Amino acid sequence: MTKALKFLHVLLASLALGSSLPASAGDSEQNNPDSVMQIPLRDLLHNRSIRLEDIPGEVILLSFFEPNCSWCHRQMKAFKKIQEQCDDTLQPVVVGINGNAQQLKKEVRRAKISYPALQANRSLLQYTGEIPATPWTLLLNRQGDTLATLRGYIPLEDYLNVFAEQCQA
Repeated sequence: MTKALKFLHVLLASLALGSSLPASAGDSEQNNPDSVMQIPLRDLLHNRSIRLEDIPGEVILLSFFEPNCSWCHRQMKAFKKIQEQCDDTLQPVVVGINGNAQQLKKEVRRAKISYPALQANRSLLQYTGEIPATPWTLLLNRQGDTLATLRGYIPLEDYLNVFAEQCQA
């Protein structure tokens, strides 16, 4: 069992108990549960402003990507399958960093995703603090609490194994 898979099992147990893991994004003062959900972000595909609170899903998989990142591309493809199989339980959202809107749009179009693709702004980056590497994924509940942070590519199978009851195989 991989380290990520073990961690996701702990996360599932935490979700089943209705609690959240300690937040690890930003310090406690910046980690206001409502703030991240209310930050307006630019939708890369529809050229409009959107807030995470407007996106359905019990758990939001907020994954940071950047141009020319092959692991980010693989994560986007895995999230595409998650969106197809998990209805409103797990909602993937990708957020582009370290590139302009044109470069980020190109990556999103190349991955052929239909879930939200946003561009990071100063407010979101202030909330998250330093992003150690991409892909980097925050699992957020509806209140904006950080349930977990996952660094690097996490295979589709790991998510589906942990959230088997919520997702259709």
